Amino acid sequence: MPITHRLSAWLGRLSVGRKLMLIYLLDLTAVIYVSSILIHEKNEAIDFTRKETVGTAYASVVRDGLMGQFLQAPGVAPSVLAVQERLSAMRDAHDDKLHTAPASQRFSDALGRFAALQERAQAGLKAAPQASLAALAAARGQLLRDGRELLTTVANQSNLILDPALDSYYVMSLVVLRFPELLQAVHDTMVFLQASPPARGPQWSSELLTLAGRLDAVMLGIESDYNQAFIAGTPEMHKALGGQREALKASLMELQSLLQAMAAGESRRSVADVAQQQAKVLQALTWAWDSGITDLDRLLAQRVDGLFARMWLHLGTALVLLGCILSLVTLVARQIAKPLQHLAKVADEVRHSGDHSLRARWSSRDEIGRLVTAFNDMLAQLDRERLLQQELAASARAAQAQRELVEAFPIALMVTSIPEHEVLHANAPASPWLNGRGGTPGWRAWSLGCARGSSSAWPIWARWMSLRCAGRAAQSPHGPCCRPAACTTRGAMRC
Repeated sequence: MPITHRLSAWLGRLSVGRKLMLIYLLDLTAVIYVSSILIHEKNEAIDFTRKETVGTAYASVVRDGLMGQFLQAPGVAPSVLAVQERLSAMRDAHDDKLHTAPASQRFSDALGRFAALQERAQAGLKAAPQASLAALAAARGQLLRDGRELLTTVANQSNLILDPALDSYYVMSLVVLRFPELLQAVHDTMVFLQASPPARGPQWSSELLTLAGRLDAVMLGIESDYNQAFIAGTPEMHKALGGQREALKASLMELQSLLQAMAAGESRRSVADVAQQQAKVLQALTWAWDSGITDLDRLLAQRVDGLFARMWLHLGTALVLLGCILSLVTLVARQIAKPLQHLAKVADEVRHSGDHSLRARWSSRDEIGRLVTAFNDMLAQLDRERLLQQELAASARAAQAQRELVEAFPIALMVTSIPEHEVLHANAPASPWLNGRGGTPGWRAWSLGCARGSSSAWPIWARWMSLRCAGRAAQSPHGPCCRPAACTTRGAMRC
């Protein structure tokens, strides 16, 4: 394929070090991609927790809107206005993301109607106290229902209901579910008592005991959530919530005792006593609710800080590891590329200078080390062949000089091998001798016998004269003028 060929050609132009670096960069890209996925997951967890923090802030505003109307005396409008301002700010900031616009609008309308009703009841309380109290109770009931619906929507849409940590999950359950349910139970009990007829029968006692049992069930649920939160939480949580828990439990138990006494027909227990105890329960509930929201904010803030700390720790660790890997890869790349570069440099020097005595220097037991050793052996072999070629050339030049020297002599001269007497070279005056009887190996052996047999005793000039005599004998038509016996005296060498 063209793309593959172009890629192969481009890779072929890269040095070994750059190819190794390219491999590292490809691995680094995969590591960065995986790290980005992990960081993205950490960011999602942080956003999840921050959304829970928004839900906690929203729940705090709703809590203030509810408890402010149950604790304060009628006609205290500034608290309602303050809550409405905070609620309006929360709605503008978060209703679109949390999808709480309908529920928050109903709660805001209920809060406004209750504030207006308080103002009207302030004037008509003396004229028709029962009607005014009944209207206020009905308005509080509607406000409480709208508030609980808003709290449930906020918990669902802000991820509070999906909190992954057990400690913050059970604190969330207290803040969003248990405490509003307790407020509803206390309110329904007081409404029942305030609407009681003068003549109370068994039916009334049964209904009152049912409300007391409802309070007991709510208290058991609160105790269960507190216990689970303390099991999963830290001593800091136990210290922050433990006191309010005990105060709320004690006030609820006292309220239950009053209700049970009234249901049993004790005349000394009145609705006023229950109202006083209700105020204590509501006060304890306010403290417990406030401490629960505060501790939930603390837990969520700690989680966000922990997620950020782990994210930066993991990112820093990844960067340190990448730095260490880069250093190690660079070192390994140098161990691979440096000897190859040195080998290429030596090869270029040999190619340009022709000096086969150069050697590559590298000591290792891997494939590169064996390659360097083989390259040096190849250079040594080439150097030996070069020396042999030089010796052969010198021998050829010496033989050529010898031939030129022999050709320059005016007398017959031959160069023969020993002991075969093979003629290696002869000058022009020796040609007639070679073409006559001297051309046979036997005749050459006889004529050169003195030179062969007495070469160790005769002087150099005698051997040359023997060759001279043999040359003349070869030219004479009467045969040789020298006899083998004549080789014993110097005079006998003359023809």
